[in-house]
Amino acid sequence: MLISGLALISASTAVAQPRTRTEPSEILLETITVSGSGPGTMSPTFEQQRERFLRRPGAETVVDVANAEPGRKSNLNDMLVRTPGIFVSERGPGLSGFISMRGSDISIDGSRNGRGIRGYIDGIPLGRTDAGLTNVLIDPLAADFIEVYRGANSLRYGSIATGGALNVVSKTGLTAPGSSVTISGGSFRNFGTQLETGGSKGNVDWYVQGNVTGSDGYQRHTRDRNYRFSGNIGIQLTPNIENRTFFSAGATRQDLAETLALNTLRWTRKTAPANSYLFDEDSNFNYQRLANRTTIRDGATSYELGLYVLNTQLDHLPTPFAGIVDYGWRDYGASFRVAHKTSIAGLPTEFVGGVRINYTDADFERFQHRNNGRDKGRKIHDNRFTSWLAESYGEGSIELLPGFRAFAGLQGVFTNRDLNDRYRGGVVAALGPTAVGGPQPGRTAGLQQYDRDFGAANPKFGVNWEHSAGHFLFANIARSYEVPSGADLSDVLSLQSQTGRSLTPLRAQSAWTAELGARGGWDRFSYDVTFYHMRLRNEILTRCATEINASCSTTVAFNADKTIHNGIELGLKTRPFVDVFAPGDSIFANAVYNVTDFAFDGDPIYGDGRLPVIPKHQFFGEVGYRHPAGWFVSGNLRALSDRRTTFDGSGGPAFVVPGYVLFGAKAGWTSSDKAWTVFIEGRNLADRTYVAEFASTPTVPVVQSGPPGRFVARTSPQVRPGDGRAVYAGLTHRF
Repeated sequence: MLISGLALISASTAVAQPRTRTEPSEILLETITVSGSGPGTMSPTFEQQRERFLRRPGAETVVDVANAEPGRKSNLNDMLVRTPGIFVSERGPGLSGFISMRGSDISIDGSRNGRGIRGYIDGIPLGRTDAGLTNVLIDPLAADFIEVYRGANSLRYGSIATGGALNVVSKTGLTAPGSSVTISGGSFRNFGTQLETGGSKGNVDWYVQGNVTGSDGYQRHTRDRNYRFSGNIGIQLTPNIENRTFFSAGATRQDLAETLALNTLRWTRKTAPANSYLFDEDSNFNYQRLANRTTIRDGATSYELGLYVLNTQLDHLPTPFAGIVDYGWRDYGASFRVAHKTSIAGLPTEFVGGVRINYTDADFERFQHRNNGRDKGRKIHDNRFTSWLAESYGEGSIELLPGFRAFAGLQGVFTNRDLNDRYRGGVVAALGPTAVGGPQPGRTAGLQQYDRDFGAANPKFGVNWEHSAGHFLFANIARSYEVPSGADLSDVLSLQSQTGRSLTPLRAQSAWTAELGARGGWDRFSYDVTFYHMRLRNEILTRCATEINASCSTTVAFNADKTIHNGIELGLKTRPFVDVFAPGDSIFANAVYNVTDFAFDGDPIYGDGRLPVIPKHQFFGEVGYRHPAGWFVSGNLRALSDRRTTFDGSGGPAFVVPGYVLFGAKAGWTSSDKAWTVFIEGRNLADRTYVAEFASTPTVPVVQSGPPGRFVARTSPQVRPGDGRAVYAGLTHRF
């Protein structure tokens, strides 16, 4: 049953330049601006969103992309490294990479799929109803700015994802008029090129872009190629009605290197285990997406109707033990939202409410492999998967005193997961590494299917106080709810069928989060700090399925009884010195520091042990000089503390991934007319050996051969290396 009501938005906004106390023209609870005339006036701008986020009660950030200083912009890490509260693995310029917000998607084994974070483009879901964030569907080069909602802070986006939500706002013909060409390149045969054009005529505006990027990778057999095309067309049907159609398509081709043992990383970080080549392990992903949004303003009320369809295909040989994956998804969705600005007892009041319906229909097939992974062999899985997601929400804000606002709200959600096993091929034996043609996955005869329903109501309450012009305090409490993905449920069934053991069914996780924060600043200094305390029940974690294979070739999700996530998220931006060498120049310094304390709470197996994967300390800092002629130079530092790789702390120091410090530098120039932009950027300049991600934690000794004269035969976690020293450069010409 869908539930809607009033809701608190809990968020800590981007570090931003404040202003004197004035009211933003747009409604605080939603993203539509309603002032002005002409095409595109109902679409938000970066400045409007920044002002709106300042006045909301929680950890929200708006990240400028189109007007950010010149530099590499190839993935989410490049875009979000200066944003508090986000952990993104440092893994080269490709599109893959692990992203976590407030401890979402803690998995000590296997791939991580963005579980706990929901993705949107222009307020419309990315798609993939049952899964987390799909990085490949986000194209940073087509983005104007990104809205980041950390934790259960956005009623509209984030309450059914414990980590939060990302909403990418696209460039339009109004925000990016004219044409431009960008070329870039760098170490490891990295390259990129983009062509874009936008403009408006009468009541129509348009934006179209295409880009090709790629790299041969620092580690062998990590080559990737990405081809993407997107754009949108906006039509101002009347002064109060705007319609915008968004379209995109893309293809990604990636070679996959198997993981390396941590205890050999120093001398093997550029290599790839033999199976990577022998079976040509790779991933091919294609997508096509079409969306439409209609916005109507009627006095103090605005309406929004959104529609989308997404088609995706994945052809994938993850390992010879898993075989060839051939998946296809078809996602559809519709949403409706209404916002109203009024007054109650003379107090300024706003209401927003809406519903959203999403549906996924997918075919999941898996095969054994032939010809060293190049061709499909015998089919071992043939599943049809469907999922409905229905949400409704309502929220309200009232200004009780000048600058003091109270927020309250409620979200209702219903979703299901339905897997229909169509396989009728009987038992297929798994084959080990010594088999002719290499290892092969197997299949039991029993059907593996499920039909699960989930539902919840998530309330929110909070306040925001502008205690002096440009300085804000906020506090909130909110509930979030997260449902197991289809892959989580399937992994449990697979383990049951292979072991004959009955496992406890996976449950949805829920959490209550309390936040307290402050943000704002002056002309040359701005700050953003949030303290949060999250209590979770049934947190969904992933472990190695040692019941099947002690070397962790299979993983399984499970529920922890109770866990606690505490954290501090700090962002600072400052210009401590101005007019240093020339009028209008400045020295700037920026920093982001995250402290995380994630632990089990009296767990019957793990006690009060600390959760692994996410480092306790994460820091990014930069210092630079900017000249009024348009050029700048800067140096930066990225640091992570140690990370444990096991839930119970087993393995001792050998199973702790060491922390690291990476040094970088950048220089760039933008012409006074914005027609030319150039940059050169260095990363990991000290050529530090470090772990970008870890992927499995075998519980039996793994024999590894070391450098000449050395031999290693001990247990070690399997990891993915970070890139060595790299230099990138790029040029953009706008005309």
